[in-house]
Amino acid sequence: MRVGVLMGGESSERSVSLRSGQAVCEAIGELGHEVVAIDPSSLYGTLEALQSVDKVFIALHGSLGESGHIQGLLDWLTIPYTGSGLATSALCLNKLRTRQILAQHGYHYANWVAVHRQQSLQEIQSAADDLGYPLVVKPSSQGCSIGVSKVESSAQLEAAVMQAFEYDHDILLEAFITGREYTCGILGDTALPVVQIRSDTFFDWTAKFGAQTASYHCPSDLNTETERAIQQLSLSAFQALGCRGWGRLDVILGDDGKIYPIEMNTSPGMTQRSVFPMASREIGLDFTRTIEQILALATFDPV
Repeated sequence: MRVGVLMGGESSERSVSLRSGQAVCEAIGELGHEVVAIDPSSLYGTLEALQSVDKVFIALHGSLGESGHIQGLLDWLTIPYTGSGLATSALCLNKLRTRQILAQHGYHYANWVAVHRQQSLQEIQSAADDLGYPLVVKPSSQGCSIGVSKVESSAQLEAAVMQAFEYDHDILLEAFITGREYTCGILGDTALPVVQIRSDTFFDWTAKFGAQTASYHCPSDLNTETERAIQQLSLSAFQALGCRGWGRLDVILGDDGKIYPIEMNTSPGMTQRSVFPMASREIGLDFTRTIEQILALATFDPV
């Protein structure tokens, strides 16, 4: 089989995507397939590369790769690909739309408000004051904690809002949840073991990929009952949002005992530091076999 691996792209997550793509390429080669690495820098070049492949592994993160755009192109070309389809990908990249749907299904969220670039700073300040501090400011459609800030007081709000607006026209202000962070991968219809995330600082881009102050632990520190609760919540969210193939839900276990979804990742990182392969190893799948399983689930939506 000839497998195209889409990687890189032009999103703010390009560097992580390149590392994911390289690891995936090596694993597909170990499986005995021919690999075509595709960095979609131009439409015509991408179309030409795609003409020769039987399947596509999407290792793009953020816009293009998780926005539904590349999924729509592959649907049109009738090429099977990994992960969720066009509509679900677009939905899950948008934190605002995701939480609106999951809230209807009874999922817990901290108090939050969406604001738009066209609103005045005074309006945004008023909304933040109503929520109270500390709070979290995040772009609606970015992953990897890009543009996300923890704001301790009103004096820090403007800088955090301006940073978030660099990445999106819509941003979210959300009351800060005190608790512990976890993530749960989904492979097919199976919830993987939960991974615990520990960080000495606020878990933002720097903690993940810069200074890398975060550490990941699987098995986690959870008791069996809570582990199963997070797994069940993650699998039901995956299904409620219409996801397929594979994905990963990030959550916070609040000090109040409630589980709060953060975001659904439809194209999780697959670098050597990534948590998805860490979790799959706990059920006996090494990195190469994990890629094999994901590839086996590849499909497309007829249009």
